[in-house]
Amino acid sequence: MRSIFKTVCYVNGSKEKNGIVPIMGRVTVNGTIAQFSCKQRISKDLWDAKGNRVKGKSRETVAV
Repeated sequence: MRSIFKTVCYVNGSKEKNGIVPIMGRVTVNGTIAQFSCKQRISKDLWDAKGNRVKGKSRETVAV
């Protein structure tokens, strides 16, 4: 039997405070979804929504 496994990271824009948003994670296995907080926050400007990752090589980016 073969399983389908997907992961994605995203930011939760609804919890934005002063341009800072929390990074969230989602894991899907055979259609069952589990979402969790990565316990990290990043500036909304540094998030690449298309690539689902942080942009650039700044000190703040590398720290995440």
